[in-house]
Amino acid sequence: MSGTEEGREIVERLNERGVDVVTTVATEYGHEIYEKIGLGHLCLQGRLDITGLSGLIHDKNIKTLIDATHPYAAQASLNAIKVSEECGIKYIRFQRPSTVLDSACTDKTDIKELESVHFVKNVDEAVEWCRKSDRKNILLTTGFSSVEKFVKLKDEKNIYIRMLPMPVPIEQCVRMGIKSSNILALQGPFTLELNKAIFNQYHIDVVITKDSGKTGGVQEKIQAAMEMGIDTVVIKREEIDYPVICSSIDEVFSMLGVEQ
Repeated sequence: MSGTEEGREIVERLNERGVDVVTTVATEYGHEIYEKIGLGHLCLQGRLDITGLSGLIHDKNIKTLIDATHPYAAQASLNAIKVSEECGIKYIRFQRPSTVLDSACTDKTDIKELESVHFVKNVDEAVEWCRKSDRKNILLTTGFSSVEKFVKLKDEKNIYIRMLPMPVPIEQCVRMGIKSSNILALQGPFTLELNKAIFNQYHIDVVITKDSGKTGGVQEKIQAAMEMGIDTVVIKREEIDYPVICSSIDEVFSMLGVEQ
């Protein structure tokens, strides 16, 4: 189960070593990336519930499930854990290390002590923080799934959304009342300089982000906000009791017993 950059690397490396592998992604965009690297035939697109995932495991005679889904795809991980147990197969979780909570953005200061960085448990708390704040220009960098809850603030705040350039989610944002001029359809990664340019161009005074790890560009995002005196609201990861967890791709291969 992939949909992340690390998931694609795991699939590529397994395929190169002659290991039989099939992967799943939730979106058309994710499948297109596999097509571009010549591995579209190994990739199945669609959000699988417990029944669908169980059926796939039986149909493909899967022996090991590697969960390399996004750190915030909590339900997908919970489904994978449950199905792996029910099917009696090995489960391995690849989890991107946190860059925010490990203070990767600062050399000496605990980021949790910084006045401009605010931690919340979920999207609802992030919306409430913004509602109570006097900040007016909000940049949402948490993906389309968060838009529906933030759109409630559109009459009292300026909501800007930085999201992947995918037509359907963009159209849905417009239908929900987000101005097309407030949709920044861009593909990352975003450098420190590019983040600062975007924040400056749109007069952003609060950035909403997830703790998506180094690959997700969180470090550059928070550093840019800090340098410009902008508040950052960080939505924490949901805590899940993974049976097996690896924080590096090499560790995954060691667990599999496959040459790296």
